[in-house]
Amino acid sequence: MVATGCQKNEEVIDVSLKSSGVMTVVANWQSGSAVFECGKAGGACAYAFKIDEWDEYFGMDGEYETMEGNSIVILNSDGKTFDFTSEYPVCKVIVKAGRGAYIYTYPEGGVYEDSGLIGFQGKGISHVTFCYAEPPELIIAVKARYLRYINETTSTEDNCESAGLVAFTSGWCSILEYNPYPSTSSFNMVRQGVVVGSVVVNADGDVTVTLEEGKTLTTAWLFIGTLEELQTANLKDGCPNFTNPAVWIPNTNAQTDALGLSYMFFDL
Repeated sequence: MVATGCQKNEEVIDVSLKSSGVMTVVANWQSGSAVFECGKAGGACAYAFKIDEWDEYFGMDGEYETMEGNSIVILNSDGKTFDFTSEYPVCKVIVKAGRGAYIYTYPEGGVYEDSGLIGFQGKGISHVTFCYAEPPELIIAVKARYLRYINETTSTEDNCESAGLVAFTSGWCSILEYNPYPSTSSFNMVRQGVVVGSVVVNADGDVTVTLEEGKTLTTAWLFIGTLEELQTANLKDGCPNFTNPAVWIPNTNAQTDALGLSYMFFDL
């Protein structure tokens, strides 16, 4: 039997609670270790974590660190319902209460948060098991336009792109390269192989694009996602449609730093 997260299984379920997951009802759930339970639930998530001995009166609000480095945060919990966030993508959550369990299944790629999860038949939760995967490796790519001043009164518009690893071999985007994000702290912006600026990624993941003297940024576009997304999604004539704001973050707010250089800041 499969039900949505807000569908009633017994009269005690609060229909106002609406998880985004698809809920499978298991009337007699066999409990075990986190790995065992995720194996029973199915799916391709490689990791498992169990919050045991759930407080049926006060809930389990707090942050839970896993061996793999994931951080799962329980919010708004009581004995019968809770919300969660996770730094790693979650593919399934098993909520055990009484003799049964609800298994919440999420779309391919997992989710990083959900709300309104409930215990079996609205009973007090005994434990919750999270099945999750490593987060996808993210990359960063930048495209920018700027004014290059020939003299004090004359300028021409040029383009530049991020330097790094090759993503494309044909079309204009053969010159658009990428770097791992956020582990790459800085890389160059180039025009026709010549360095014209730099990109800095700070400890919080925010991005600053700065051009060399004599150049003024007019627009910059920032992509952060997976390499597969860069190479296969949002393409126009075989190259990324960098003007699509749903995929590339645009910035037209050019500023000047203490050295008089033109820069743009992406507050992520």
